[in-house]
Amino acid sequence: MTENSNTDGSRIARRSVLATLGVSTATLAGCASGSDPSNNSTDGNGISTEDSDVFTSVEIAEESLEIEVTDDMSVEFINLVDPSGELYDQQRLENGETKTSFEILGRYEDDFFTGKYELVALDGDDQVDTTTLTLEANCTITDVLWSAENPDMEWDKNSPTWETYAAVVIENTGTIPSLLTELEWAGAPVARLQSKESQSYFHETRLPPGETTVYSNGSVYATDGAVHSLNCSDLETEPMTVTAVVQVGSDPSYTQDIEYGDDQSCSLTIVDSDSTGGSSSEGES
Repeated sequence: MTENSNTDGSRIARRSVLATLGVSTATLAGCASGSDPSNNSTDGNGISTEDSDVFTSVEIAEESLEIEVTDDMSVEFINLVDPSGELYDQQRLENGETKTSFEILGRYEDDFFTGKYELVALDGDDQVDTTTLTLEANCTITDVLWSAENPDMEWDKNSPTWETYAAVVIENTGTIPSLLTELEWAGAPVARLQSKESQSYFHETRLPPGETTVYSNGSVYATDGAVHSLNCSDLETEPMTVTAVVQVGSDPSYTQDIEYGDDQSCSLTIVDSDSTGGSSSEGES
């Protein structure tokens, strides 16, 4: 997970790269628009922008922010300015082009910070127009499912241990996608089997607004290994917390209580703490 303290260096690096490429860094934040901020328009993907004489469309497509400007005005550059007032990126329109895009997922190793961004249209160094975008991804884990109890789901049944796998349901209530990079299973049976605090699996899964089901890349509920089995006589009802590491927004977590049987087979029972089968919380990045 990237700490906020690491962001200043990356922002400086981005701006230095843009300057090296010879792009204009004038008018980063832009002047206040003369339009009434209460007159907001919302595009088909739920991104709200202030009324603008230049920006006609702002949409999310896969990993990019798609921008379209009117052909009635001369626009040479478009700046995307982050919530701290730093230049996130700049695109150039040539030969009468009216469309461009900014990549917001998978471009950098560090996080994409959510909040209010500024789109600034420039003709050379002269500002033509500016508008504000609210770019947010709010992810919550709403359920954790055990393959043995949900065999009809899309598990990798070619694996001999598929009945020990898990799936996580993640809901994104924001306006832009996030990107899942890791699921960390703290206190999972398979971690206890290996005498570890947690078991992690890496992912590269896009989380658009709405619900996405993500399947683990390996065992989560395993109590038997190639060398030994988990001694469940020392365990009672124990918590397992899964944390989703995401590139955009805070890292959500979900805790599920698991009862360990004291028989030789070490049977597991998921103890529902509420109607959703666990307690869900949104973590801090």
